[in-house]
Amino acid sequence: MHVGAVRGRYFRENFAQGGIDLVQIVPELVTNADAAIAASGRDRGQIELRFSSSDPRLLERWRAQMRALRVPALLDWRYELRCADDGVGMNAAIVDRRLGTLGELPEHDGAQRGLFGRGLRDVWLAQGAGRIEGVRDGRAVESWFFPAAGNDPYAYVHVREEPAPGEASTTTVSVPLAVQRLPAEGRLRALVSQLVQLRPVLEDPARDLLLQLPSGTVELVTFPAPEPDPDRPVLFDDEVDVTSKVTAKVTIRRSAHPLSPGMSRATRVGGLVVRSARAAHESTFASYEGSPGTRHLYGEVQCDALEQLQRAALNRPRPQVVVKVDRSGLNDNHPVVQALYAALDRVLKPIVADEERRASAHLIRAGSALRARDQVGLRALNDALKSAFDTPGRAAFQSGGRASDAPSTRASERESLPGSRGIDKVTRESPQRAANAIRFRQALVRLHPGERRGVSILVDPERIAPGTPVHVAVDPGLWINLASDVVPDPVRAGWSRIDSNLRVRVSADPGARLSVLAEADGEVAELVVLVVRHHASGWVREIARKDEDSETEASFDPESGVVTVYEGRREFKALERAARRAGLSRKRVREYLPYRMLEVEVAANAVYSWAAAELLRRRLGEERPTDPGEYAAAVHRETQALRYRAHEKLMRAFLDDEVFDGRVRIESARGSRSQQVLLLEQAQ
Repeated sequence: MHVGAVRGRYFRENFAQGGIDLVQIVPELVTNADAAIAASGRDRGQIELRFSSSDPRLLERWRAQMRALRVPALLDWRYELRCADDGVGMNAAIVDRRLGTLGELPEHDGAQRGLFGRGLRDVWLAQGAGRIEGVRDGRAVESWFFPAAGNDPYAYVHVREEPAPGEASTTTVSVPLAVQRLPAEGRLRALVSQLVQLRPVLEDPARDLLLQLPSGTVELVTFPAPEPDPDRPVLFDDEVDVTSKVTAKVTIRRSAHPLSPGMSRATRVGGLVVRSARAAHESTFASYEGSPGTRHLYGEVQCDALEQLQRAALNRPRPQVVVKVDRSGLNDNHPVVQALYAALDRVLKPIVADEERRASAHLIRAGSALRARDQVGLRALNDALKSAFDTPGRAAFQSGGRASDAPSTRASERESLPGSRGIDKVTRESPQRAANAIRFRQALVRLHPGERRGVSILVDPERIAPGTPVHVAVDPGLWINLASDVVPDPVRAGWSRIDSNLRVRVSADPGARLSVLAEADGEVAELVVLVVRHHASGWVREIARKDEDSETEASFDPESGVVTVYEGRREFKALERAARRAGLSRKRVREYLPYRMLEVEVAANAVYSWAAAELLRRRLGEERPTDPGEYAAAVHRETQALRYRAHEKLMRAFLDDEVFDGRVRIESARGSRSQQVLLLEQAQ
């Protein structure tokens, strides 16, 4: 058994900075593999990242060895993360050199990631265990890493060290995950593809990153690059002075569509990614974080001086590092980092101001009477969304009775629609959430930073017995408190209900999608929380009218709660001219009934489409439909179902009572008869 040593500097900076967060573990494994491929001297390389269940035979051997050594190592885990590469490889001599001293500076040639990784030993220490397997120079090795007994920090043993003639150089690093459940596969996929620290690897055409999900699916991971704005793809591209001796190359681009902040700043697509050499540190907007004018912006900041400053700091008795000790971003107390943020503020200030002016440009202010009527209609629209996202209480776990032999009119009409077979196929094959033994009452909730709301967990007592423990996990930025941590006795309606208080922390970024996971007896329920900016009581708070010609008739932004109707389109302009000919002033054009009906239709359809996509995303779970046509048909079907249930009440709320009382008359022009009237007379 080999016992490791620790440099004193390590305790001053990094001790106990390890964690079990995948946001910290995944970048360390992938960037280490990237460095190993570069050290091999080959142009191309492949990295395989695999989430899998633990091997029972390995666990048995591991427990026997750890108990024999009497060390405080992790003895059991359900899942592990493995990262394999075809780089320079590993043998026992290299393992001894790399694991010999905790906190030693690694070899560095100026082209790789440098000193910014968490450190593989840190990750293993945080988990309480780790393994590495490798082949190099005709020798194979398998080493186990674990906390040491007594005052020593850690130890490792070579459980296998043997000749491997003719085998290619490889390295496989395994990290046990001390968690009861892995995130959903969609979350794992998004995490790996959007991690800021993996951006240099994902954007490098000479690197192939393969991701194997727990289901066994293997995918090639690529960065989901934003679609550039066709008119203004690049807003700034120049070198700026940070200090008298430090410069940075800043590139700011604009996307065609608003960019979601994602689950955290570590995984968002937008923002300016600060880089030095091969390392990517964080995504930032400096002091403009959360500003509405940054929602379309993304880019990078290349400042190679950061790595030089970090290396120089680590050799000092009292280091002031550039990167935070937990490697979550830059140290904003460092004077150079503060100067970098100030330089970015100077660049962003006119760009953000221009973006905010553009967002409010050409907005049309409706009359007070129309705005008052809008509020009545929006209440009806929010009631429809609440009904769509809430689980029916009494029928929460009922699969429904036997279908009628006589098809309904709606079913008959649906079968006659093009693509109906594909819709039915997707609906039948998709997992039904109503069959889950545990679920949240709401499918999707919205909360603004700092808001607290009560949510309910419904449990089927016939499948999960009362008294079963309930475990809850939340994303960073959320806090939840359950009224009971076990399944209670069922209520009169037949299900067990657990009330809880859910709160979004004030530090959460608006637009972020966060999750709450509840688990009982192996059954899991998920609640998705969308962090919004507005404090309105419903999803939709305002209809904004924009005098702009757009290919999209209307768009809904759930983050701000605004439905934007683009009334510069040709159909609106044609009805505007008709309203003026009818004698209405320019300010009263939107009171013209055909114009108003079109406005309401396109605004409602935008919200229906968004809600249908959210419902289908939850209903299909982690399935990824192979036929895009079938998925599009399913979204269309869900949109039409929402429209069928809510649209009649919605139209009554948005339009005046005279429309439904039969007090609207069509007046024909004198001396002329419309073509529609002539056609009706011919038909008679």
